[in-house]
Amino acid sequence: MPPTQPTDTSVRDMVTRRHRRRRTLLISTVATVVIAAAAVVGAGLVRTNNSDPGKAPDRAPAGATADKAGLAVSGGAVRVDLYLDYLCPECRNTERAIAADLKGLKAGRGVRLVYHPVAFLDDYSSPGGYSTRAASAAACAADRGRFEEYSSALFEKQPPERGPGLSDEQLISTAEDVGIKGDAFTRCVRDATHRPWVKYVSEAAASRRVSLTPTVMVDGKRLDMTGGDPGGTLVRAVREARR
Repeated sequence: MPPTQPTDTSVRDMVTRRHRRRRTLLISTVATVVIAAAAVVGAGLVRTNNSDPGKAPDRAPAGATADKAGLAVSGGAVRVDLYLDYLCPECRNTERAIAADLKGLKAGRGVRLVYHPVAFLDDYSSPGGYSTRAASAAACAADRGRFEEYSSALFEKQPPERGPGLSDEQLISTAEDVGIKGDAFTRCVRDATHRPWVKYVSEAAASRRVSLTPTVMVDGKRLDMTGGDPGGTLVRAVREARR
């Protein structure tokens, strides 16, 4: 179902808050057009920038790409990039809509699927920071070999915007639901081990002019996933890229 536009006030408030952050990001013409024309309720928005995201953190989760800006979960000839925020309802909807098609594409080793768990909506939880905490926990799950299962579980339990988000204890219990056990995951979540990595992934995404979530790319080409058949859109794009 096509998303609806948010109020001008909600977008303006987000822009104002992000302007006050330590590292101010310059608004590009492309991002301005995207935010004005395609901003939606439940979509994560961020300013894009032309600057380098800086040095990647020393520690990244298992499966991180060579540049540490994403997390590869499968191998294949065609690269598919998914930019998702765990507080973004449209990300949840997209994840559900394309799950079966992604499973088929991965089964045939047709795609190299790379996730980018970003924290564009940190300001939309109270207290702020849930997007980062959830993405960091997902990275902890990657270390245990359960990233995709845990990522889907986070969307199933997605809290409403403006609320506190899932607590650390809830993030830990969610891992048990997908078969992650042991103290290593618990320590990883409580210590926010992958927080620096999430920050880097988010800044790397912004530097690549990814201005909202969800964003889906096939071999670097952005797809319009707002139609009635996002899974079909993805499959057709992958087939075209193979030619």
